Amino acid sequence: MKIIQYKNCYLLLLILVTLSCKKFLSIDPPIDRIVASEVFSNTETATAAVRGIYAKMMSENGFASGSSSSVTLLSGRSADEFSNYYTLSDFPKQFSENNLLSTNSSLQSGLWKDPYQIIYGANSVLESLNKSVQLSINTKQQLGGEAKFIRALCYFYLTNLFGNVPLILSSDYRLSSTASASNPQDIYVQVIKDLLEARDQLADNYPTADRTRANKWAATALLARVYLFNKDWVNAEKYSNELIAKTDLYDLIQDDLNKVFLSNSKEAILQFFVPQILGVNTNEGKIFILRQAPGSSTEVVMSENLFNAFEPGDKRKTNWIGTFTSGTFFWHYPYKYKVKAGSSPLTEFSMVLRVAEQYLIRAEARAQQNKISGLNSAESDVNLIRGRAGLTGVTGTTQAAMLLSIEKERRMELFSEWGHRWLDLKRTNRADAILAPLKGQNWQSTDQLYPIPYSELVNNKNLKQNPGYN
Repeated sequence: MKIIQYKNCYLLLLILVTLSCKKFLSIDPPIDRIVASEVFSNTETATAAVRGIYAKMMSENGFASGSSSSVTLLSGRSADEFSNYYTLSDFPKQFSENNLLSTNSSLQSGLWKDPYQIIYGANSVLESLNKSVQLSINTKQQLGGEAKFIRALCYFYLTNLFGNVPLILSSDYRLSSTASASNPQDIYVQVIKDLLEARDQLADNYPTADRTRANKWAATALLARVYLFNKDWVNAEKYSNELIAKTDLYDLIQDDLNKVFLSNSKEAILQFFVPQILGVNTNEGKIFILRQAPGSSTEVVMSENLFNAFEPGDKRKTNWIGTFTSGTFFWHYPYKYKVKAGSSPLTEFSMVLRVAEQYLIRAEARAQQNKISGLNSAESDVNLIRGRAGLTGVTGTTQAAMLLSIEKERRMELFSEWGHRWLDLKRTNRADAILAPLKGQNWQSTDQLYPIPYSELVNNKNLKQNPGYN
């Protein structure tokens, strides 16, 4: 029932924002006004339009989908998480070898075009909500807050992957098709503005029984991350602390790590689920889990470098990593999601935001403020994460050593999730030191930003290519 409902929501979104060959979306103005006024004339259809954006985000090969063109797969390839086995196309290998061409179709469709189409949908929803006179204030607040959260999430990844990108806050394609790129600082100003407003507009509780649409605390969690990336340690600590304190909704699962990624687990702050493919719980489970020896169509396996980085006795290694053996050969794979295919009703949703990350955000923010040990310290947060993994705590360490401990815990805890490792190495200026020895002669420091897709440069002469690319 839910899958059918979300497919209908997606169709409604496509009616509202019909895709074209232009950079964003081209809609005949009279039809657009008619469709928008009808869709946003009552709560049911307006809500369906917003749910349609979520469905679009999880559509096959979207940046948020966990599939082959997602941030999770492609940025994990760029870092040190995965080893490539896919030989049916050269495009994935370019990410694994840090030898990207601006004509790469996964780059163009998955990491650039898809988030901008989602941003267009969010912009269109916000404009339509503003014009609607039929909807209640509460409905406008909820749907508008969700649209702002979604837009912020997209821009967070666009600027972290590409650097300078166009900041589009309108559904007018005539403006977007010639927009110049904004620098990350300006992008972050808008992201923070959107998240603060979303946080004020959204309710504490989720709008549905599932944790698959944004609430106030999803906005809070992403805000804490954004402040961390901006080196605003005080606010990163403040907002992660507020989220962690919301114990009636959230908690760090201690008794069984295999419960963490179940649908609606108490560790989940926000989850997405695949709306269109019957028999699939998550794209991550479908892609990562090995049921036969990897071949030419296998996307990735876990890198031995990552596997060997786990300490002996780490429960994350025994619970979140699987092994497939064939004869004398064996391969490791991410096993956070246990279902490759089947299972109805769905037992797993794709994790977007979770509590463990918030502890690590707070730990890093505290360490940067020299709150190293004692109560309410980086040490106490890190050791809570290590303790649930069955590891002894770290004690009596310096700030530099604590920051390295946090880097390691982020790697062990958040592997194969949303490109965390790739973004962490870049924002902490550790990419060259870690990746150059692993990647060899292919690695250049300029690889830390992806190239602006060639087709975008052709269509918009106001865009400039990132250094190191043609």
